Amino acid sequence: MKINIALILLLGFSMIGLVSAVGDIGIVKQHNCIDLYNYCPTCSYVNLTAIKYSNGTLDVMNQNMTKSDNNYVYEFCATSQIGEHSYTTCGDKGGTETCEDITFEVTPSGFNGTLGFYILIFALSFGIIGLGFYLDDAPIVVLGSFGLYFVGLYILFNGISGMKDTVYTWAIGIIVLMLAAYISIRSAYEIITE
Repeated sequence: MKINIALILLLGFSMIGLVSAVGDIGIVKQHNCIDLYNYCPTCSYVNLTAIKYSNGTLDVMNQNMTKSDNNYVYEFCATSQIGEHSYTTCGDKGGTETCEDITFEVTPSGFNGTLGFYILIFALSFGIIGLGFYLDDAPIVVLGSFGLYFVGLYILFNGISGMKDTVYTWAIGIIVLMLAAYISIRSAYEIITE
């Protein structure tokens, strides 16, 4: 019965990332380009007027967007700031000058709501490590530490969604890697000295 409750809690935590809101055009990975678009089948032109960054600064663009079928597209590559951005487009929709605000989000990994993933992998890793300590079986402890290596490397390469400072992200990733190294090296040492 206790195992069923633990599994339900783990599944609940992993579902946290599935209910988060997404901007109008989605999520882009930090430092990657994104196509800003506006759907307007009746427009003869659409201009990208301005972009508002997540820190509140406004960049006036006044750039023509390229027509592609019924969409107007502009490739935007200044995605170094993490957070929600918005852009304003103006065009002659139905013969009338109409402006629209559209949002998108920049995250370190290109995904939103990965907290449930981290909690699940941490719980599984520490569960396997705990089982290894309970059974007094060092190879199982080393196996559990591989999950910590995986999470540490994933944090270093992709960051943590919701953390805006990459220094904190790198620090957390390195701490997780060092914890995994300590656990696995200490367990391997016990295997060798027995």
